[in-house]
Amino acid sequence: MCQLVTRGQTSFPTSTEQPPPNLGPSSNFKMDPNLILKKAPPLHPTWLAHEEAFNLLTAKPVITDPNVSQKLYSDTCKAVNAELLADRDKYLTEHIATLEMRLEPNPGSANAHSIPIRKYFPISSSPVTKNIVIYFHGGGLYVGDLDSEDLTCRRICKALNCTVYSSSYRKMPQFTADDALSDALCTFKEVASLKKEGKLVVIGSSSGGQLAGQISLHYRTLKSDLIDGVLLRGPVTCNATEGGKYLPDRFKDVHTSMSKAFHTSLLSGAALNNENRTTTVLPLEAEDLSGMPSHWIQVSTNDIYYSDGVCYAEALREVGVEVNLDVVEGWPHTFWLKAPYLERAVQAESDMIEGLRQLLERDVQKVKVV
Repeated sequence: MCQLVTRGQTSFPTSTEQPPPNLGPSSNFKMDPNLILKKAPPLHPTWLAHEEAFNLLTAKPVITDPNVSQKLYSDTCKAVNAELLADRDKYLTEHIATLEMRLEPNPGSANAHSIPIRKYFPISSSPVTKNIVIYFHGGGLYVGDLDSEDLTCRRICKALNCTVYSSSYRKMPQFTADDALSDALCTFKEVASLKKEGKLVVIGSSSGGQLAGQISLHYRTLKSDLIDGVLLRGPVTCNATEGGKYLPDRFKDVHTSMSKAFHTSLLSGAALNNENRTTTVLPLEAEDLSGMPSHWIQVSTNDIYYSDGVCYAEALREVGVEVNLDVVEGWPHTFWLKAPYLERAVQAESDMIEGLRQLLERDVQKVKVV
Protein backbone atom coordinates (compact mmCIF):
# COMPACT_ATOMS: atom_id res chain seq x y z
CA MET A 1 0.00 0.00 0.00
CA CYS A 2 1.36 3.43 -0.95
CA GLN A 3 0.50 6.36 1.23
CA LEU A 4 2.00 9.71 2.11
CA VAL A 5 3.90 9.73 5.38
CA THR A 6 2.70 12.76 7.33
CA ARG A 7 5.73 13.33 9.55
CA GLY A 8 6.40 17.06 9.49
CA GLN A 9 3.21 17.71 7.52
CA THR A 10 1.58 21.09 8.02
CA SER A 11 -2.10 21.65 7.30
CA PHE A 12 -3.24 24.99 5.95
CA PRO A 13 -6.51 26.86 6.39
CA THR A 14 -8.72 27.92 3.54
CA SER A 15 -8.50 31.48 2.25
CA THR A 16 -11.43 32.45 4.48
CA GLU A 17 -9.24 31.90 7.52
CA GLN A 18 -5.88 33.32 8.52
CA PRO A 19 -2.86 32.80 6.24
CA PRO A 20 -0.56 29.89 7.12
CA PRO A 21 2.17 30.48 9.66
CA ASN A 22 5.45 31.83 8.38
CA LEU A 23 7.73 28.86 7.75
CA GLY A 24 11.50 29.11 7.93
CA PRO A 25 13.77 31.92 9.08
CA SER A 26 12.28 35.33 8.31
CA SER A 27 15.34 37.52 8.63
CA ASN A 28 18.42 38.18 6.56
CA PHE A 29 17.33 36.21 3.50
CA LYS A 30 19.67 37.38 0.75
CA MET A 31 18.65 36.96 -2.84
CA ASP A 32 20.64 37.90 -5.94
CA PRO A 33 19.09 41.27 -6.90
CA ASN A 34 19.56 40.43 -10.58
CA LEU A 35 16.97 37.67 -10.17
CA ILE A 36 14.29 39.99 -8.76
CA LEU A 37 12.17 41.25 -11.66
CA LYS A 38 9.75 44.08 -10.98
CA LYS A 39 8.33 43.66 -14.45
CA ALA A 40 8.72 41.09 -17.19
CA PRO A 41 11.20 41.85 -19.98
CA PRO A 42 9.89 42.15 -23.56
CA LEU A 43 8.84 38.88 -25.11
CA HIS A 44 11.27 37.59 -27.70
CA PRO A 45 10.36 38.60 -31.29
CA THR A 46 10.31 34.95 -32.33
CA TRP A 47 7.68 34.20 -29.72
CA LEU A 48 5.63 37.23 -30.74
CA ALA A 49 5.71 36.01 -34.34
CA HIS A 50 4.65 32.55 -33.18
CA GLU A 51 1.72 34.02 -31.23
CA GLU A 52 0.54 35.88 -34.30
CA ALA A 53 0.99 32.95 -36.67
CA PHE A 54 -1.03 30.62 -34.46
CA ASN A 55 -3.61 33.19 -33.29
CA LEU A 56 -2.70 32.62 -29.66
CA LEU A 57 -3.96 36.04 -28.64
CA THR A 58 -7.46 35.33 -29.90
CA ALA A 59 -10.00 34.67 -27.15
CA LYS A 60 -10.54 30.95 -26.69
CA PRO A 61 -13.91 29.31 -26.02
CA VAL A 62 -14.53 28.58 -22.36
CA ILE A 63 -14.75 24.84 -21.62
CA THR A 64 -16.50 24.07 -18.36
CA ASP A 65 -16.48 20.27 -18.56
CA PRO A 66 -13.11 19.09 -17.16
CA ASN A 67 -13.35 15.80 -19.05
CA VAL A 68 -13.63 17.70 -22.32
CA SER A 69 -10.71 20.01 -21.52
CA GLN A 70 -8.54 17.09 -20.43
CA LYS A 71 -9.29 15.15 -23.61
CA LEU A 72 -8.69 18.21 -25.80
CA TYR A 73 -5.31 18.80 -24.16
CA SER A 74 -4.37 15.15 -24.55
CA ASP A 75 -5.45 15.00 -28.21
CA THR A 76 -3.50 18.18 -29.00
CA CYS A 77 -0.33 16.77 -27.44
CA LYS A 78 -0.74 13.47 -29.29
CA ALA A 79 -1.15 15.25 -32.62
CA VAL A 80 1.98 17.35 -32.12
CA ASN A 81 3.96 14.29 -31.02
CA ALA A 82 2.84 12.27 -34.03
CA GLU A 83 3.78 15.04 -36.45
CA LEU A 84 7.24 15.54 -34.98
CA LEU A 85 8.01 11.83 -34.54
CA ALA A 86 7.12 11.24 -38.18
CA ASP A 87 9.52 13.95 -39.36
CA ARG A 88 12.06 16.06 -37.47
CA ASP A 89 12.18 13.90 -34.35
CA LYS A 90 11.92 10.52 -36.00
CA TYR A 91 15.26 9.61 -34.44
CA LEU A 92 13.48 9.58 -31.08
CA THR A 93 11.62 6.44 -32.19
CA GLU A 94 14.83 4.58 -33.01
CA HIS A 95 16.57 2.27 -30.53
CA ILE A 96 14.05 3.19 -27.83
CA ALA A 97 11.29 0.95 -26.53
CA THR A 98 8.32 1.92 -24.39
CA LEU A 99 6.21 -0.14 -22.04
CA GLU A 100 2.79 0.92 -20.76
CA MET A 101 2.36 0.07 -17.09
CA ARG A 102 -0.17 0.65 -14.34
CA LEU A 103 0.42 0.84 -10.65
CA GLU A 104 -2.53 -0.14 -8.48
CA PRO A 105 -2.46 1.27 -4.95
CA ASN A 106 -4.89 -0.16 -2.41
CA PRO A 107 -6.31 -2.94 -4.63
CA GLY A 108 -9.71 -4.10 -3.50
CA SER A 109 -10.34 -1.07 -1.31
CA ALA A 110 -12.86 1.72 -1.79
CA ASN A 111 -9.94 3.94 -2.86
CA ALA A 112 -8.63 1.49 -5.45
CA HIS A 113 -7.48 3.08 -8.72
CA SER A 114 -4.66 2.74 -11.21
CA ILE A 115 -1.77 5.10 -11.95
CA PRO A 116 -0.59 5.14 -15.59
CA ILE A 117 3.18 4.85 -16.04
CA ARG A 118 5.22 4.68 -19.23
CA LYS A 119 8.68 3.18 -19.17
CA TYR A 120 11.25 4.32 -21.76
CA PHE A 121 14.39 2.25 -22.17
CA PRO A 122 17.23 1.98 -24.70
CA ILE A 123 17.46 -1.09 -26.94
CA SER A 124 20.74 -0.21 -28.66
CA SER A 125 23.84 -2.37 -28.53
CA SER A 126 25.58 0.21 -26.33
CA PRO A 127 25.81 -0.60 -22.63
CA VAL A 128 22.74 0.73 -20.82
CA THR A 129 23.41 2.82 -17.76
CA LYS A 130 21.88 1.86 -14.46
CA ASN A 131 20.53 5.39 -14.02
CA ILE A 132 16.81 5.92 -13.46
CA VAL A 133 14.81 9.07 -14.11
CA ILE A 134 11.30 9.52 -12.73
CA TYR A 135 9.31 12.18 -14.61
CA PHE A 136 6.14 14.04 -13.61
CA HIS A 137 4.33 16.06 -16.30
CA GLY A 138 2.75 19.47 -15.81
CA GLY A 139 -0.74 20.80 -16.48
CA GLY A 140 -1.71 22.61 -13.30
CA LEU A 141 -2.86 19.27 -11.81
CA TYR A 142 -5.91 19.77 -14.06
CA VAL A 143 -4.76 18.44 -17.45
CA GLY A 144 -1.91 16.36 -18.83
CA ASP A 145 -1.08 12.69 -19.21
CA LEU A 146 1.71 10.41 -20.41
CA ASP A 147 1.63 11.97 -23.88
CA SER A 148 2.01 15.56 -22.66
CA GLU A 149 5.81 15.36 -22.42
CA ASP A 150 6.51 12.19 -24.34
CA LEU A 151 9.10 13.87 -26.58
CA THR A 152 11.06 15.13 -23.58
CA CYS A 153 11.12 11.67 -22.00
CA ARG A 154 12.31 10.18 -25.28
CA ARG A 155 15.10 12.76 -25.51
CA ILE A 156 16.27 11.96 -22.01
CA CYS A 157 16.30 8.23 -22.69
CA LYS A 158 18.02 8.65 -26.05
CA ALA A 159 20.65 11.23 -25.07
CA LEU A 160 21.60 9.78 -21.70
CA ASN A 161 21.02 6.08 -22.33
CA CYS A 162 18.99 5.69 -19.15
CA THR A 163 15.61 4.32 -18.14
CA VAL A 164 12.82 6.86 -17.77
CA TYR A 165 9.57 6.27 -15.92
CA SER A 166 6.94 8.88 -16.76
CA SER A 167 4.01 8.92 -14.37
CA SER A 168 0.59 10.49 -14.53
CA TYR A 169 -1.68 11.04 -11.53
CA ARG A 170 -5.27 11.85 -10.63
CA LYS A 171 -6.42 15.31 -11.70
CA MET A 172 -8.53 18.08 -10.31
CA PRO A 173 -11.39 18.84 -10.09
CA GLN A 174 -12.49 15.20 -10.13
CA PHE A 175 -9.91 14.54 -7.42
CA THR A 176 -7.81 16.69 -5.10
CA ALA A 177 -4.25 17.97 -5.19
CA ASP A 178 -3.54 15.63 -2.29
CA ASP A 179 -4.66 12.72 -4.48
CA ALA A 180 -2.23 13.82 -7.19
CA LEU A 181 0.61 14.03 -4.68
CA SER A 182 -0.30 10.66 -3.19
CA ASP A 183 -0.14 9.07 -6.67
CA ALA A 184 3.18 10.74 -7.44
CA LEU A 185 4.68 9.58 -4.17
CA CYS A 186 3.35 6.06 -4.71
CA THR A 187 4.95 5.93 -8.17
CA PHE A 188 8.22 7.26 -6.85
CA LYS A 189 8.33 4.71 -4.04
CA GLU A 190 7.66 1.78 -6.36
CA VAL A 191 10.07 2.84 -9.11
CA ALA A 192 12.82 3.83 -6.68
CA SER A 193 12.67 0.33 -5.22
CA LEU A 194 13.96 -0.92 -8.59
CA LYS A 195 17.21 0.99 -8.20
CA LYS A 196 20.09 -1.38 -7.51
CA GLU A 197 22.97 0.80 -8.65
CA GLY A 198 23.48 3.98 -10.66
CA LYS A 199 21.81 7.34 -9.98
CA LEU A 200 18.20 8.31 -9.39
CA VAL A 201 16.91 11.72 -10.46
CA VAL A 202 13.36 13.03 -10.16
CA ILE A 203 12.11 15.56 -12.74
CA GLY A 204 9.00 17.70 -12.80
CA SER A 205 7.62 20.33 -15.15
CA SER A 206 5.36 23.15 -13.88
CA SER A 207 2.88 21.50 -11.46
CA GLY A 208 4.86 18.30 -11.95
CA GLY A 209 7.77 20.33 -10.58
CA GLN A 210 5.67 20.97 -7.48
CA LEU A 211 5.18 17.20 -7.07
CA ALA A 212 8.88 16.48 -7.66
CA GLY A 213 9.81 19.14 -5.11
CA GLN A 214 7.38 17.78 -2.54
CA ILE A 215 8.67 14.24 -3.05
CA SER A 216 12.27 15.34 -2.53
CA LEU A 217 11.22 17.19 0.63
CA HIS A 218 9.36 14.12 1.86
CA TYR A 219 12.43 11.91 1.50
CA ARG A 220 14.63 14.56 3.06
CA THR A 221 12.27 14.53 6.07
CA LEU A 222 12.72 10.75 6.23
CA LYS A 223 16.50 11.35 6.34
CA SER A 224 16.82 9.38 3.08
CA ASP A 225 19.63 9.81 0.57
CA LEU A 226 17.77 7.84 -2.11
CA ILE A 227 17.47 10.81 -4.51
CA ASP A 228 20.70 11.85 -6.26
CA GLY A 229 19.31 14.92 -8.01
CA VAL A 230 16.20 16.99 -8.71
CA LEU A 231 15.48 18.76 -12.00
CA LEU A 232 12.65 21.31 -12.09
CA ARG A 233 11.32 23.20 -15.13
CA GLY A 234 9.08 26.21 -14.54
CA PRO A 235 8.14 24.73 -11.17
CA VAL A 236 5.26 25.74 -8.95
CA THR A 237 6.75 26.01 -5.46
CA CYS A 238 4.36 28.17 -3.42
CA ASN A 239 1.00 29.93 -3.25
CA ALA A 240 1.67 33.55 -4.23
CA THR A 241 -1.96 34.44 -5.00
CA GLU A 242 -4.06 37.08 -3.20
CA GLY A 243 -1.22 39.58 -3.18
CA GLY A 244 1.25 37.10 -1.76
CA LYS A 245 -0.45 36.91 1.64
CA TYR A 246 0.26 33.18 1.88
CA LEU A 247 3.97 33.50 1.12
CA PRO A 248 6.46 33.01 3.95
CA ASP A 249 7.47 36.51 5.09
CA ARG A 250 11.05 36.29 3.87
CA PHE A 251 9.91 35.88 0.25
CA LYS A 252 7.19 38.55 0.14
CA ASP A 253 9.50 41.32 -1.10
CA VAL A 254 11.34 39.20 -3.66
CA HIS A 255 8.51 37.13 -5.17
CA THR A 256 7.32 39.57 -7.83
CA SER A 257 6.02 37.57 -10.79
CA MET A 258 2.48 36.70 -9.68
CA SER A 259 1.04 39.75 -11.44
CA LYS A 260 -0.50 40.84 -14.73
CA ALA A 261 2.89 42.11 -15.88
CA PHE A 262 3.93 38.48 -16.28
CA HIS A 263 0.77 37.23 -18.00
CA THR A 264 1.18 35.74 -21.48
CA SER A 265 -0.96 33.92 -24.01
CA LEU A 266 0.26 30.64 -22.51
CA LEU A 267 -0.51 31.43 -18.88
CA SER A 268 -2.54 34.31 -17.46
CA GLY A 269 -3.72 32.93 -14.14
CA ALA A 270 -2.54 30.75 -11.30
CA ALA A 271 -3.70 27.13 -11.28
CA LEU A 272 -2.82 26.77 -7.60
CA ASN A 273 -4.61 28.75 -4.92
CA ASN A 274 -5.50 28.42 -1.26
CA GLU A 275 -8.71 26.56 -2.06
CA ASN A 276 -7.19 23.74 -4.13
CA ARG A 277 -3.64 23.38 -2.84
CA THR A 278 -2.19 20.34 -1.11
CA THR A 279 -2.42 20.14 2.67
CA THR A 280 1.23 19.09 2.61
CA VAL A 281 3.71 21.99 2.55
CA LEU A 282 4.75 23.32 -0.83
CA PRO A 283 8.50 23.37 -1.58
CA LEU A 284 9.08 27.05 -0.75
CA GLU A 285 7.17 26.67 2.52
CA ALA A 286 9.54 24.06 3.96
CA GLU A 287 10.99 24.86 7.34
CA ASP A 288 14.40 23.44 6.45
CA LEU A 289 15.92 22.78 3.03
CA SER A 290 19.37 21.74 4.23
CA GLY A 291 20.55 18.32 3.11
CA MET A 292 18.48 18.39 -0.06
CA PRO A 293 19.91 16.74 -3.22
CA SER A 294 21.61 18.79 -5.94
CA HIS A 295 19.16 20.71 -8.13
CA TRP A 296 19.03 22.00 -11.70
CA ILE A 297 16.20 24.50 -12.20
CA GLN A 298 15.00 26.10 -15.45
CA VAL A 299 12.76 29.17 -15.43
CA SER A 300 11.34 31.61 -17.99
CA THR A 301 11.25 35.33 -17.23
CA ASN A 302 7.82 35.95 -18.77
CA ASP A 303 5.97 33.61 -16.46
CA ILE A 304 3.90 34.11 -13.33
CA TYR A 305 5.84 31.21 -11.84
CA TYR A 306 9.24 32.76 -12.57
CA SER A 307 9.68 33.85 -8.94
CA ASP A 308 8.57 30.44 -7.69
CA GLY A 309 11.60 28.93 -9.36
CA VAL A 310 14.23 31.56 -8.58
CA CYS A 311 13.16 31.99 -4.95
CA TYR A 312 13.36 28.23 -4.47
CA ALA A 313 16.80 28.11 -6.10
CA GLU A 314 18.08 30.91 -3.86
CA ALA A 315 16.53 29.34 -0.74
CA LEU A 316 18.32 26.08 -1.53
CA ARG A 317 21.60 27.88 -2.13
CA GLU A 318 21.24 29.75 1.15
CA VAL A 319 21.54 26.49 3.07
CA GLY A 320 24.37 25.07 0.99
CA VAL A 321 22.51 22.95 -1.55
CA GLU A 322 24.21 22.78 -4.95
CA VAL A 323 21.93 24.50 -7.47
CA ASN A 324 22.33 25.39 -11.13
CA LEU A 325 19.76 27.90 -12.38
CA ASP A 326 18.96 28.34 -16.09
CA VAL A 327 17.06 31.58 -16.78
CA VAL A 328 15.46 31.85 -20.24
CA GLU A 329 14.87 35.54 -20.90
CA GLY A 330 11.95 36.77 -22.98
CA TRP A 331 10.02 33.50 -23.16
CA PRO A 332 6.81 32.28 -21.47
CA HIS A 333 5.93 29.38 -19.20
CA THR A 334 7.06 25.96 -20.54
CA PHE A 335 7.17 27.32 -24.09
CA TRP A 336 9.27 24.31 -25.15
CA LEU A 337 6.17 22.15 -24.81
CA LYS A 338 3.71 24.46 -26.54
CA ALA A 339 6.00 25.44 -29.41
CA PRO A 340 8.45 22.54 -29.83
CA TYR A 341 9.12 23.49 -33.46
CA LEU A 342 10.95 26.68 -32.48
CA GLU A 343 14.74 26.77 -32.34
CA ARG A 344 14.75 28.24 -28.82
CA ALA A 345 12.49 25.42 -27.64
CA VAL A 346 14.97 22.89 -29.00
CA GLN A 347 17.75 24.77 -27.20
CA ALA A 348 15.81 24.70 -23.93
CA GLU A 349 15.41 20.94 -24.26
CA SER A 350 19.11 20.59 -25.01
CA ASP A 351 20.00 22.71 -21.97
CA MET A 352 17.77 20.50 -19.83
CA ILE A 353 19.55 17.39 -21.09
CA GLU A 354 22.92 18.89 -20.17
CA GLY A 355 21.59 19.87 -16.75
CA LEU A 356 20.39 16.32 -16.19
CA ARG A 357 23.72 14.98 -17.39
CA GLN A 358 25.43 17.08 -14.71
CA LEU A 359 23.17 15.62 -12.02
CA LEU A 360 23.74 12.06 -13.21
CA GLU A 361 27.49 12.34 -13.66
CA ARG A 362 28.47 14.37 -10.63
CA ASP A 363 30.35 12.60 -7.86
CA VAL A 364 27.69 12.45 -5.18
CA GLN A 365 28.87 13.02 -1.65
CA LYS A 366 25.89 12.33 0.52
CA VAL A 367 25.09 14.98 3.11
CA LYS A 368 23.92 13.55 6.41
CA VAL A 369 20.58 15.02 7.39
CA VAL A 370 20.25 15.63 11.11
